[in-house]
Amino acid sequence: MDKRAKVNKGVNAARILGDEVVQNALRDLELMYINDWKQSKVDDVVKRERAYANMTVLNDFIAALQSYVDTGKIAGKQLERDSKL
Repeated sequence: MDKRAKVNKGVNAARILGDEVVQNALRDLELMYINDWKQSKVDDVVKRERAYANMTVLNDFIAALQSYVDTGKIAGKQLERDSKL
């Protein structure tokens, strides 16, 4: 992927992460998974494992978007530097 495409991907990812509806959905999912864990019975290992897996996927999704943002910023700085040469 070329640097301009990385910049565009990063801008789009930042827009998604910054969107209020997306932030609310991510927060609501996180709270739901935490509540599932907290409200699980002592012997309900499956429910706790599912809550943990869901939280892991949610965090991986956020981390992937943040990685796109960071990569886009780096590519943008590289393009700026290249244009000065």
